[in-house]
Amino acid sequence: MLLGITGPSGAGKGCVTEILAGHGFAVIDADRVAREVVLPGQPALSALAEKFGDDVINPDGSLNRRRLAQKAFASQQSTDSLNAIMLGEICRRMKELAAACAKEGKNCLFDAPLLLEAGLNEVCGASIAVVAPKDVRIARLMQRDGLTEQEIRSRLSRQHDDAYYTSRCEYTIVNDGDLSHLKEQTDRILFNLKFI
Repeated sequence: MLLGITGPSGAGKGCVTEILAGHGFAVIDADRVAREVVLPGQPALSALAEKFGDDVINPDGSLNRRRLAQKAFASQQSTDSLNAIMLGEICRRMKELAAACAKEGKNCLFDAPLLLEAGLNEVCGASIAVVAPKDVRIARLMQRDGLTEQEIRSRLSRQHDDAYYTSRCEYTIVNDGDLSHLKEQTDRILFNLKFI
């Protein structure tokens, strides 16, 4: 079984992913894959420098994520440019990893904020949207990422609303309660999929 997990920043995709990992799902994390495809020597890194400027590369040859984020989230056009560069490389690698899991007979999941935009939901048996109230998401992101509220609001303004995710996924989890409520919703989905 291949599941897709998506939703806006700060909704709690990581918590749902942990619950599913506890059920034996191998996790293919788009954020981790995104870090791999911009390592020194990878084609995506040079494409980012070409588009956003050499100052997005640190002196040691690694990506300066904060500087890239400042530039990439400054306008919708810049965000679109970032996605165009990154999505193809990330999708290719994620599909390779999923094929390896399938070959080994393992269930796996894509933890991917851009699951829908990248079309990765089309290769999943089912997709799950994880959503949460905006004020809850902002508080989580401030605590997790150490960003200002203004920086977070700027990023969130470039993301889709909840309806974008919920209308395109087979299942929805609303992460507005405690962990036991989140686990209960996740287990209900697995039961509906005849996994448990």
